[in-house]
Amino acid sequence: MTDAAARNQRRGSVACGFTLALALCLSLACAGEPDSPEAQVRALLAEIESAAEQGDVSAFKDLVSEGYEDPYGHDKKALGAFMTFNVLRHQRGREIILRVRQIAIPTPDRAAVTLHVGLAGSAARGSLHADVYEVELDVEREDQDWRLTWAEWKPSPATDLL
Repeated sequence: MTDAAARNQRRGSVACGFTLALALCLSLACAGEPDSPEAQVRALLAEIESAAEQGDVSAFKDLVSEGYEDPYGHDKKALGAFMTFNVLRHQRGREIILRVRQIAIPTPDRAAVTLHVGLAGSAARGSLHADVYEVELDVEREDQDWRLTWAEWKPSPATDLL
């Protein structure tokens, strides 16, 4: 590798690192203080998103309260089975797009979240399949950790992700 090529590669790495650091600082600034309830709830949402994308049902279930319930009759066990079904359905190429619209914190240990979620995965034929949902969540702090306690979702237009 020539000296000029090496310098260009280092510049590209530095620029990429700077961009990532800037994005991280901006996301932390938007989330408030790192130890604030809002920042902690956002961290929980990021963990849920990561577990879903990776198809890690065990990690997902760790983020759900034992007292979880929803309007569809799911408890924690049924929600885990629902997640397992979706992981199997989209074994290849799972992508989650999560847009938080509002986090309300009525008490220090409870939060109500409104968000839009885009679920994209490869269908068996290799084509891309995507669904968008508006999701209402309740999360509560249980023994210092935030857990999902309730959720309701309904189909939403793709433009809601913008």
